[in-house]
Amino acid sequence: MQSATKLERLRAHLDRWLGLYVGLMIVIGLATGYYGMAWVHAHSGLLQLIEMASIYIMIFPMMLMLNVRALGNAFRNLKLVAAVIILNFVYGPLMAVLLGDLFVGSPYVRLGLFIAWLVPCSSMSIGYVGLMLADISSATAMVALSFILSLALIPLETSLYINSVLAHQLKGFALSSAALSGVEMGLVMTIIEVLVIPLVVAIPTHEAMIRKMGQQKFKRISPLFPSLTMLGMFIIIFTIFFAHAGMLITHILDVLGVFYSAMVFGSVSLTVFTLLFKYVRLNRKNETPYSSAMVAILTGIPKNEATAIAISTMALAALGSQAAFLASMAPSLLPAFQVVFIILFIKLREKLMSFYGVERRVEVLEEREIMVAEAQDKGEVKRDE
Repeated sequence: MQSATKLERLRAHLDRWLGLYVGLMIVIGLATGYYGMAWVHAHSGLLQLIEMASIYIMIFPMMLMLNVRALGNAFRNLKLVAAVIILNFVYGPLMAVLLGDLFVGSPYVRLGLFIAWLVPCSSMSIGYVGLMLADISSATAMVALSFILSLALIPLETSLYINSVLAHQLKGFALSSAALSGVEMGLVMTIIEVLVIPLVVAIPTHEAMIRKMGQQKFKRISPLFPSLTMLGMFIIIFTIFFAHAGMLITHILDVLGVFYSAMVFGSVSLTVFTLLFKYVRLNRKNETPYSSAMVAILTGIPKNEATAIAISTMALAALGSQAAFLASMAPSLLPAFQVVFIILFIKLREKLMSFYGVERRVEVLEEREIMVAEAQDKGEVKRDE
């Protein structure tokens, strides 16, 4: 149990201080990259290999945590399913278009912002739902469903954005029809390389690990997987800003634009949907509106920026390193802002439960059920040992 405790502490530490570590990677990458530009130019191939390796370090552990079996429970609450799909694949992209036009100057950074808010949530959203004492099983189903849908919707919606928005903003000067076709093909290939292939490998690996180790032992090591994803994200964020430090200085206004967009998106989204879902209830009979609202919000608004970084970095590689860097800027910056909003939201749990009319005795009952489940898990672990 000692090893499991250390893994849980590592995951909790990285999750809690994610914004700080992302900020450090950006600052250290900029400082070292600015004074080492000659080295960067001489070793561009090595930096690309590091980026590719860190992408798979981010993606594959996340796939191992994906519970595809939960899809069978996903459609039991159609109102919740509809809300999560709208938040992930309609509301997020529309806000990216609106806020990008308001605050961001570079068309490529706007594209990166669009991808950043089009990708679905990560498995960490399940943890957020658990901290809010809401329905973890529903959250697991929503995460699995959103990911499966994203395999088709990310290339479809991004292609529509490139053809209808990006090409218009560039007025045909920087993007020819051949270049557009190359980006769209690169986008599809990126989805296959960084999402489909790891998923195909991860599903049987997940099942094989459970058969060999048992459900309880797999659960004990599972905190390692999101930790590896976050460590991979730190590596690629450092590498991106290290390799393009000189360019970033000339695009400081776009950095501020991403900051303004993140502030508006986080504050407006969490406030509006917390209010909306109190009155537009997503719950079924014998369920509290609070639980279903928290599942929808925390699996619909936080985004898996690790996936967005991978897609924006690789899909625009055909347009050159500058365009790929500008597109990856927004998803590289957003985790630092996103985690702040989520932590503040979780700290308001008691007030949110009161706002939704959840009585204290219900919370105590749920906490007691969690304690009983943990005690049962410990008993099963001891029997295994």
